[in-house]
Amino acid sequence: MNLSLQKMPQSVDLTNINLNFIDTEGMDQDSVDKIPRLMGVVKSSHQDVLADIYQNNISMAVWQRPLGLLSKYTESLLVSDPNFVFKSQGNADQLNAKLTKLLPDAENKALFVEDVTLLVDMFACLFDLEEVGLRLNVLSSAMCPRFHVDKIPCRLVSTYAGSGSEWLHEAHVIRDRLGLGGHVSDHNSGLHEKGRINQLRAGDVALMKGDEWPTSLGRGVVHRSPSASL
Repeated sequence: MNLSLQKMPQSVDLTNINLNFIDTEGMDQDSVDKIPRLMGVVKSSHQDVLADIYQNNISMAVWQRPLGLLSKYTESLLVSDPNFVFKSQGNADQLNAKLTKLLPDAENKALFVEDVTLLVDMFACLFDLEEVGLRLNVLSSAMCPRFHVDKIPCRLVSTYAGSGSEWLHEAHVIRDRLGLGGHVSDHNSGLHEKGRINQLRAGDVALMKGDEWPTSLGRGVVHRSPSASL
């Protein structure tokens, strides 16, 4: 079950940060200025890490959190409404009301709606948005099975049950081989032959820069939906 949102002092937790370095010795300043800086992924158990998405050297910020009782409602939803699809736009209060009306009743429903509303509100506050686009789906197949880059400024992705989204470090990507526009059939297209696929966990809240982020320089986070299971 996947959630997606699209469009403070900033301290980076360096414990699990992954950076790729470029040797700029001997390069002129103009060449140095053109080097893409979106090379880092930062992770933390504290929600404040999401503000680090504004750092120029960060392409993805991940808030790692346990789901606790949220998992119980999600499990019941998978059984009671295995084809549930919700897509809407609005502010946190409006989306809260719609979800409360449309989601099936079960134990911990209010807690689940409150959590989705929290993510909507956090996303809106981070980017000073009056409205947010929200999609909440139970997936029986991968929504975006090929590695790709979003043509938007930024997306928030979180999985409540099942496998999380897969993503690639910049050093493991061959961008001109990505499955853009559906013209490439191999779902591993864009992955370097020695590259490694990384995966978010259920509960992780990830902010991913897309190609339209002002400083992305066409190098947003390369990611895809995981294969869905029964």
